[in-house]
Amino acid sequence: MLYRGSYKIESIDDMGGGSFGVVQKVKVYNQKDYLCGIYAMKTMKSDAREIENFRNRFKREGHLQARCCHPNIVSIYICDLESPEPWFVMELGETDVEKLILGGNFPTAEKLECILHLLLGMSHIHQQHLLHRDIKPSNMVKVGSTYKIADFGLVKSTVSNPGSTPLTQIGQGMGTPGFMAPEAAFGVFNNFTDIYAIGTFIEYVCYNDAVLERKLSSIIHKCHEYMPAHRFQSINQILDAFMPIYQEMKNA
Repeated sequence: MLYRGSYKIESIDDMGGGSFGVVQKVKVYNQKDYLCGIYAMKTMKSDAREIENFRNRFKREGHLQARCCHPNIVSIYICDLESPEPWFVMELGETDVEKLILGGNFPTAEKLECILHLLLGMSHIHQQHLLHRDIKPSNMVKVGSTYKIADFGLVKSTVSNPGSTPLTQIGQGMGTPGFMAPEAAFGVFNNFTDIYAIGTFIEYVCYNDAVLERKLSSIIHKCHEYMPAHRFQSINQILDAFMPIYQEMKNA
């Protein structure tokens, strides 16, 4: 049992992790030992805590994710990012979109909801002047009947802060191969690189669904234009193109 502030946290299962954080499924109890719920807890890896750049990245991830309060973004509930062992507790996803696709039990109606929730969540992220930079099916989890964007490990503000230390060097590619825009391989990140990745996400969701792929092919193609100026100029433009198709197929 771990003691974190006013809470007791019991680890149930390991859920994996990334470069400098590990994620566990946990039970959270209050001081009176009442179960508050079952969540996911991300803790900074012990071998990364002494590296200032990694600590700054982990703190930034927690701060930016907590800042994005939206139904289609995984919520952070409690955290201590200044602790010698930084951590945060967040919503627990029952599964992720990659697993749903590979499992073969992902009906077209659910795919439409998933795409809509991605677009709504990403619209909010961009409105907060943030870039996600790692949009992919494994970073979209399902909580109940809602799909939520997770993993803010590569999220970056588009508003420069004179007092902050840059964490990504120009020319350094970040993200997941196959979901990165051509220019992202050279370290160029902006709204258009997220829009490119959204196109790849939609294409991935449409796999083995010929009807949906045909309906959404023009959206995928426009997201994937080589020249950023030829892509959708905002997430809201993608929503404007998607919603008539969504309504048509939901009402069919």
